[in-house]
Amino acid sequence: VHRLNREQGVTVVLITHHMPEAIDADRVIVMSDGGVIADGTPKEVFTQVELLRSVQLTVPETTQLLHALNQEGMDLPLDALSVEDCAQAIFDAVKAGKPA
Repeated sequence: VHRLNREQGVTVVLITHHMPEAIDADRVIVMSDGGVIADGTPKEVFTQVELLRSVQLTVPETTQLLHALNQEGMDLPLDALSVEDCAQAIFDAVKAGKPA
């Protein structure tokens, strides 16, 4: 599906509850009870952790980790969706001496 979209330029509409599938999308629309509750890039949508949880959806594991660390006093960006970006954000925060 990714190759069809990227190489052939075919628009793909994918309906899923599996957040890892949505990370690579150009646009994510979250619906609940027939209405749109979030619309934007994956980075814009997945930073809305509490909103997504309120409709029983999960966020990507990286966002879950960053959100949990923020709850413990760190100041990390929630838009680091890849493992590499998440690790870099944590590394940068520790290197800068941000409290945990």
